[in-house]
Amino acid sequence: MSPKLEDVLYDQIAPAAVAAERATGCPAELSVAQCIIESSWLNNSPGNNCFGIKATDSHATYQLTKEYLNGEWKTMRLAFEVYDSLADCFIAHAKLLEGGPYRNAWQRFQSDRDLDAYIRGIAGVYATDPAYANKILTLAHGPHVTEAIAKARLQ
Repeated sequence: MSPKLEDVLYDQIAPAAVAAERATGCPAELSVAQCIIESSWLNNSPGNNCFGIKATDSHATYQLTKEYLNGEWKTMRLAFEVYDSLADCFIAHAKLLEGGPYRNAWQRFQSDRDLDAYIRGIAGVYATDPAYANKILTLAHGPHVTEAIAKARLQ
């Protein structure tokens, strides 16, 4: 991992994920992995939206994004939420994953604490990429992510 990516992970992503985990119970491993994939290591997070959360109110920014639809990748212009800070985005992401179409996976996670099952339970709804769950699982269990989270949990 390059020094720049390591700094982003340790200084920004992991602390925000752990703070959201403490506030909501959403596992930091999931949040960190999704942030890395969705924002390309915070390189693409307009409006502090590092998860690609679609807009639900008038505070939105329009961005080009790629969605996997009907067996092929399509470029689309969609509205995304805007957040005052990265921390606010992580909290919103965690709350999003507790309800709506993710509610059953969240409730199972609350009882069994099976991170892998939780990731698989949300992946097909959260993203159109058919390989999304495997990408998240690989990152969530990777040594850099687990080390950065462990360090953030000590602070």
